[in-house]
Amino acid sequence: MNVRTLTHVLLGLLLLMLARHLWMAVYVHPFGDDFSYSVAGMRFPLPERLLREYTSWNGRYFSNILVLRNPLVLGLGTGLPLYRAAAMGLILLTVLGAHAVVRAWIGALVRREVVWIAALAFTLVFLHLMPDANEGFYWYTGAVTYQLPNALSLFLVANWIRLFKSERARAFARVAWVQAVLVFMIAGCNEVHMALMFLGHVALLLMRCRATGRPDRSVLLVCMVASVCALVVILAPGNAHRSVHFPMKHEPLRTLAYSVAQTGRFIGKWLFLSHGYLITLLVPGVARWLSDRSPSIRRLLEMDRWSVLSLMLALVLLPYIITYWSSGLLGQYRTVNVSCFYFVISWLLTVAVWDHQVFRKHWTKVLVPDTARGIGLPIVIFALLMVLGRDLAVDIDLIRGRAARYDASVELRYAMVRDAIGREASEIVLPPLADEPRSLKILPLDLSPDHWMNRSMADYLGKAALDIIPGGPPGSQR
Repeated sequence: MNVRTLTHVLLGLLLLMLARHLWMAVYVHPFGDDFSYSVAGMRFPLPERLLREYTSWNGRYFSNILVLRNPLVLGLGTGLPLYRAAAMGLILLTVLGAHAVVRAWIGALVRREVVWIAALAFTLVFLHLMPDANEGFYWYTGAVTYQLPNALSLFLVANWIRLFKSERARAFARVAWVQAVLVFMIAGCNEVHMALMFLGHVALLLMRCRATGRPDRSVLLVCMVASVCALVVILAPGNAHRSVHFPMKHEPLRTLAYSVAQTGRFIGKWLFLSHGYLITLLVPGVARWLSDRSPSIRRLLEMDRWSVLSLMLALVLLPYIITYWSSGLLGQYRTVNVSCFYFVISWLLTVAVWDHQVFRKHWTKVLVPDTARGIGLPIVIFALLMVLGRDLAVDIDLIRGRAARYDASVELRYAMVRDAIGREASEIVLPPLADEPRSLKILPLDLSPDHWMNRSMADYLGKAALDIIPGGPPGSQR
């Protein structure tokens, strides 16, 4: 087959892989914070509840709007399909954000289908490597708090790339406000992205000053917005109330030791245990092909290689430092997902830079992407990824019906709880969930009916005083 035909085969394979992840969203269900925030959203006016969150829990002024007005506020019948659509939308938004970056960076050098291939490949690699896809895309509360700003940051980067390549003053003035709005939204989602927006734009401002001899007014404006947003999040009174629940917070040695350990742990896992080494094989050929055709790409690859490596380590390390400093614990994997997202981006750049400056001198032959063999290599690699690791678990969940059986068992639980409420029962014992998906880590109900998750589910379905006890055979209710 010729290069063009193989390119279409690769595009078709990537679309098939993406469709599987979109299909998984059809079977997901809310849990935990989804129910508690839905109840709060239904019972309180939005401004009142936002103020309460800010003064008693956290400074996440933007994501709090989304979780308090999540689809479940409309009721389970209407809200659940929208809840699942939100997971699909976030996956597609990530693809579109990656497409925007690739198009702004190399769109003039390659065909349109190649841009889409790169965007799909990035998203699929992230989905394959991320330690908890449920918290990343399929659990609404976690997804809009952490993955939405990930996706929005791609559009932010794409805009800066286009602006710096054009160097048009009018474009800077017009797009600066768009960038400011994006920074406002991203920084207001969680503390990790707040820090990334602030530190990233301070670094960008310094780089532009060094390159042009003066600060760009547009970058300065966005940097000021990022600074104000950071202060809003950091100075939220709710941070002090929330910190009471974490006695091991603000310990410098613990923060540093655990953050470094987690950085090494997850980088090793992503590269070797999660098959990241397969993706690494694709980078040299693509980077060499691009550098031979674009002076701007060549200049990028001539950056100081140690600085690029340090940047990659810093992007992975920063989320852990913020988490351990504020709580002393790693907790749920939402923060690790953020670390993974920026690791994928920075690792690909690091490999390209080191290949350009070091390995190219000794390793001259690689498969470049404009040959049949060069296109065949990613086809083989992504075909392997489709049946390895987490992607294999997705295949099993869908093909063997595990996800569908899980969906049916959760629907049975809803029906049993509603029946118990209709009978004015005080307690119900729910059957165990059937075949929980292997590709998703789902937080179960607690054995104690007084646990906040059990109470939140009961409250959302109509009776907060109902004791929900998981376990036991179907129909064992009182």
